[in-house]
Amino acid sequence: MTKAVALADLRAVFGDQVEEQVRLAPYTSARIGGPAEVLVTLRSADELARAVQFCWEHGQAFHLLGAGSNLLVSDQGVRGVVLLNKAREVKIVEGAEPSVWAESGVIFSNLARRAAALGLAGLEWAATVPGTVGGAVYGNAGAFGGDVARDLSAAEVLTPAGRAWWPVEGLE
Repeated sequence: MTKAVALADLRAVFGDQVEEQVRLAPYTSARIGGPAEVLVTLRSADELARAVQFCWEHGQAFHLLGAGSNLLVSDQGVRGVVLLNKAREVKIVEGAEPSVWAESGVIFSNLARRAAALGLAGLEWAATVPGTVGGAVYGNAGAFGGDVARDLSAAEVLTPAGRAWWPVEGLE
């Protein structure tokens, strides 16, 4: 790994979610790429936050991998830790102005279609946008006259100081 963090330390926290020398090709839309030196699969925002905090606290460089769209991985692979984001919980918040809450690993086009099926307007433009919610927020994805900045109200952001909710205006 790029910094000497014992694999045993990662395994002590994440158990069998930690794998060595895992080919990344199946995790990218281009279906190419060599192995991750270490791959940690995370299935919730809490696990993702814990993994990122672990890497920061141990000075370990890491790469975050979502749906692997718009990504080419070298055939020689990736040194260090790759965090595979499978945090995919979705909640529909009912009320006078219904909204959708989604973890960053949710497939963005699936979220748009699910919201539309429930009669919630706003994300129709995203029904064919590849990638995850996290990637869409990070890159302010847009299509057909819509974009994330227009439809996002706030995002939970992880910093070395912890988690914080930021309004969309603070994400620029």
